[in-house]
This record gives sequence, C-alpha cells and structure tokens, in this order.
Amino acid sequence: MQAASGDTTDGAQLRANDGSHRLFLRALPVMLAAIAYLGLPQMRRDYRPPGRFVALAEAFLAGRMDLTCPAAAANELIPTNQPDRFFCPYPPLPAVLLMPFVWLLGASIRVATACRVISLVNVLILDMCLDGLCRRLGRPPLTPALRLAVTLAFALGMVPWHNADAGGDWHLAHASALCAMLLALREYVSRDRPLLVGLFVGLAMLARPTASLTGVFFVLEYARRPGATATLARIFAGPAVGIALIAAYNAARFGSPFDFGYDRMLLDAGGAQLLHDYGQFNVRFIPVNAFWFFVAPPWPPLRTGSGVLGFDPRGMSIWLTSPVLIYAIAALRQIPKNNSIQNATIALLVCLIPLLMYFNTGYYQFGHRFAMDYLPMLMILLVAGMPRKNSAVFFMLAGASIAIHAWGLLLASAARIPATWTPSI
Repeated sequence: MQAASGDTTDGAQLRANDGSHRLFLRALPVMLAAIAYLGLPQMRRDYRPPGRFVALAEAFLAGRMDLTCPAAAANELIPTNQPDRFFCPYPPLPAVLLMPFVWLLGASIRVATACRVISLVNVLILDMCLDGLCRRLGRPPLTPALRLAVTLAFALGMVPWHNADAGGDWHLAHASALCAMLLALREYVSRDRPLLVGLFVGLAMLARPTASLTGVFFVLEYARRPGATATLARIFAGPAVGIALIAAYNAARFGSPFDFGYDRMLLDAGGAQLLHDYGQFNVRFIPVNAFWFFVAPPWPPLRTGSGVLGFDPRGMSIWLTSPVLIYAIAALRQIPKNNSIQNATIALLVCLIPLLMYFNTGYYQFGHRFAMDYLPMLMILLVAGMPRKNSAVFFMLAGASIAIHAWGLLLASAARIPATWTPSI
C-alpha cells in the first residue's frame, strides 16, 4: 500500500514538473519578445513622438474628427478649410483603442509603446492558436521544441519585430489589425463561433482593410459545412458593421461614405506625383512591389566602414529575411489533399493583390512590412508544411531568421542600391 501511495506521489510530482516545464517553454517566447520589443529600444534611448493616433484620440475625446497640426508637419494628412486642422487618412481603430489611455494619462501616451505592447500580445495569441491549428490541419501536435521554435520565429524572425521596433502610426495599425485577425484565428480553431470570428475580421477592417481580406479563409472554411447559409450570415455580420462604420466616418468627414480623402492627402513630391499620375492602386506598381517584397537582396551600406552589407529601406525579400517561411511554400504540395491549406493560400493571394498594386512599397522598412496583413495565413501554411518531429533543419532556419532580423534591426545600415537595379513603373 505504501509503495502504491509512493508511486502515486511520484507520478503527481512528475506531472507537476512536466507542466511547469511546458509553462516555461510557452512563457519563454513572450519574455524574449518583451526584451526585444520593449527593452532594446529603451537601451538605445529610442524616442518616438506621440504620433497622429494620439492626437486623433484626443480629438475624438473632444468630440472632433480633425486634429490640430502645424502645416509644415502635415505630411500624409488631409487638409480641411482651416489651415491648422487636418483629417487623418488612416482608419480609426488604433485611435479608438488609445482613447481610454489618453483620457487617463493625456498626451504622454506614445504610439510606439502601444504598438509594442500589442505586438507582445500578438506573440501570445499566436502561441495560443498552435494546438487548435494543428487539429484543424490534421497534423499531430507540435513537440515542445517545435512549438517554441515556431513562436520565437514569429516573434523575432519575421516582420513583427521590425514593426514593433519602428513603432509609428502605420505600425500601430499593422499590429492592431494583426491582433484582430489572430483573435479570429484563435476563435476559429478553439470555440469556433462564427459571429465572433466575423466580429474580429470587422475590427481588422477598421485598422487595415487589406488585412481583413484574409477573412476569405474563414468564409471558405465555413462554406464547406452543413447549414453554411446561416453560418455565413453570422460571419458576414462583423465585416458589414465595419463597412458601415467606415462609411459613416467618411460621410461625417467628407460628406460621402465613399470618399476616403486619399486623393487630397499631402505627400512629398515623389509620392504625390505617383498618386497623381497612377492613383493609389495601379497594375503598373505590381512589378516594382513584387521586386521589393520577394526578390530584393541586401546591398552595400551608405556609409563606408559600417559593414559589408546593408538593407534598402524600400524593402528586402521576405524569403531572405525569414528563410523559415520556406516551409509555407512546402505546404502548397498538400493543396490537393487539404482544403484548409487551399483556403489559406487563396486568402493570402486575395490580400496580396491590392498590396502589389499599391503606390508605394511600405518604406521605411527592413524586409516586407505589408506582410503583416497576411501573416496569419503564412503561419497557417508554415505549420502545415513544417516537420512533424524535431528537425535540425527547421531549427536552423528558425534561428537564421532570428539572426537576420537581429542584424537588420540592430547592426545593419541603410543601403543605396544602383539605379539600374530599381524596377521602373
């Protein structure tokens, strides 16, 4: 009897130790991301101004939709009939999220801090998606080591690190939209409530409309189920509300629900000329953006003595900055056998079309910043295509992705590329 009791006690202790070990492995990526996202900028004494979204949050709290700004600092704003008042062209969700903090703490709030905190939350949500995502994809659960490598690669070996480090208004919008789409994915692979999935997609629309296009994945997934009509009605409710809110916001500012004001946005000479000549979206931009998103290599740095290679701030190939994503390409071989992989690929392509047609590449950036919009789909494909057991190759590629981003963000200098290498419109 005593021996049996001892066995029970030892077994319970082993299970407790195993649970503690697993908890540590799940907490480790978040802790390391916190150091990279929040600690390193402070060590560099990184300072960012409050940001336009803070000013817009103040305006919303005051019952206004325009913000006060000196005309000399009004780049990327939309002028009103008052010389010191401007409309913000970005969708309003990030400013809405900042409102309670601005109300409590005033203009001391920094967009960079908000961006970094949300980015840290995104690492946690991504990790929380992995078990359910494996079930949906019909693959066994990730080993603790593979799970750790995937989450670390997402946090420190892909664009979220650059996005958190940059910490501007654009980047807060990216982080907010990614958070909403990861919450949609988490809901889909866990409790699977279509109404909530659609609500999160609608929230993403209020931060980055292009990111919400990856909601096509959920539509295609639900369309295969019995009773799809009622389910799709629930999932479309969230985006419908998002569209209605954006239309009302436009109508309140410009008198028309279809007027986004982009054609009147103040830009530097080069951007203004492109927008005037070709519009915000044009097929002429596809080869230029495709080069910077998927092909561009590192280049010699601007400053001599600052290293052998640097990066051009217009972009660098996502496959070179995050080589672990080669497993996302490997997943495409399974398309004939796995509908979820097919649907993720379609959703990624739907999102990518307007990004390729956009009038700029996402400057200033390390890598491919706009990939934040379809990163959840890339992660689905990565998990689908990665090894089922611990793999030295996978670990090396994940580690290489992290090392490349550490180089790009902490060590590399901006580069100037030869004009002959720049695709022309």
